[in-house]
Amino acid sequence: MMALRLSALAGLLLSGWLLFQKASGSITYLVGCGAGSGCANVLGSRWSQWFLVPVTALSLLMYAALLFFTFKPRRLPLLAIGTCLAGAALWFGIIQAFILHSFCPWCLGAHMIGLICAILIFRGHGSRQAGPLKPGLLAGLGATALLVAGQVFGPVPDTHQETQVVLEKEPEAGATPAKAENGPVHSRGEGRKVTFLGNKQYNIDTLPHIGDAKAPHVLVKYYDYACNACRDLHEDLNALMQKHPGKFCIIVLPCPINKACNPNVPAHIPDHANACELAKLALACWRTDPSSFTEVHHALFARPVLDLPKAMEVVKPLMKKPLTADALNDPWIAEVLAADSEDYKRINFTINNAKAGEANYLMPKLLVGGTRMLHGVTKTREILFGAIEQEFKLTGP
Repeated sequence: MMALRLSALAGLLLSGWLLFQKASGSITYLVGCGAGSGCANVLGSRWSQWFLVPVTALSLLMYAALLFFTFKPRRLPLLAIGTCLAGAALWFGIIQAFILHSFCPWCLGAHMIGLICAILIFRGHGSRQAGPLKPGLLAGLGATALLVAGQVFGPVPDTHQETQVVLEKEPEAGATPAKAENGPVHSRGEGRKVTFLGNKQYNIDTLPHIGDAKAPHVLVKYYDYACNACRDLHEDLNALMQKHPGKFCIIVLPCPINKACNPNVPAHIPDHANACELAKLALACWRTDPSSFTEVHHALFARPVLDLPKAMEVVKPLMKKPLTADALNDPWIAEVLAADSEDYKRINFTINNAKAGEANYLMPKLLVGGTRMLHGVTKTREILFGAIEQEFKLTGP
């Protein structure tokens, strides 16, 4: 019984610490890329709650009950708790391995403790000579089924965040006379310009975009081709444009979560493989043949994530004009990526000062209007549509 008691105490303490991470705001329910760790991805997912109650709170109660019954042993509740702990470990193992594709060592540790407790319970109280097993097993299985059903069919927390962001005006002059004459790359040259974030201008005609450059409503998206949440937003925005044909132009600016081309990614956030190469290829395709960019942009979101040789094979038949041998070395590409990275840094700094939480590093980011920015991906497409339609006073077709 002492081994079971110590295991229950370890599970109680670990569950309490994980619950504190959630309750303190260190980990949120926001869905996106760049949260930092496997634990942030797991504990920040919709599967980390049950009817909006953190599952770590349920785990805490379960281990507290188990600890109590180690001092006042009762066979039925112990068998029920052991069955439930084993079932929960199996369920959340499946979630991490096959749905989230991300693992939290601390969560796995808590589930391992649960399995140890279950084994100890069944070794000590699972003998048929001590009484029937069925009531305890059924109670535990019923509790596990209730957990699964609540997570699958129950309410889902908000998975995006909205903030108001105002950036300081960009300097007109660069480090060289040529840049001083041309200005910031996002607003450089002649063409239709729009202002977001209070003071930042974007030239629709010179920047990669999807939709008609003359459309009445403009959005700006910062994204990463290797980010699944960015891919989800890409599909949602395509659906929005189909719902409101001719109404939207979306400026798309790659901001890879990879320190090789985005030095402003914090050290604790893992790099996305191939993100820089795909971003450079997309920009090269835009510069070479803007008319083919929409198809190229869609193709580069393919899953599994493409490496550069495969991506080149995919986009080649989509281009009306072939890429030159040195297309990816165009200095403009490096300028755009540097500017996107600088925006990432400035936005994060502004949000951090406003204490907006983990949205600091979350991708994608969507500029909806004026200073309004959406971080992450909404839990339903309808929520995204509603936010954008409200901003531009649109109604359904």
